[in-house]
Amino acid sequence: MKKGKIDMPNYNFECQDCQEAFEVRATIKEMEEGKISCIKCNSKNIKRIFNGFGFCSGKSSSSMNSSSSSCNSCSSGSCSTCGG
Repeated sequence: MKKGKIDMPNYNFECQDCQEAFEVRATIKEMEEGKISCIKCNSKNIKRIFNGFGFCSGKSSSSMNSSSSSCNSCSSGSCSTCGG
């Protein structure tokens, strides 16, 4: 990472006025200050959408969408099998 460059996370939103789903790259400060508005109608009446995700690490796995103990990349139940 270059010095002085700040990586900003992406946030997913849905406008409660026009139902437009959109993604915004913003700082935490911009999020806290309510500086995000709908990209279609410019409304501030937006709702953040939290997408589920899963990941594998070593021999254990974790998934935010599922209570299963298997890796999301395969059905073996072990990440060492799929290399995930």
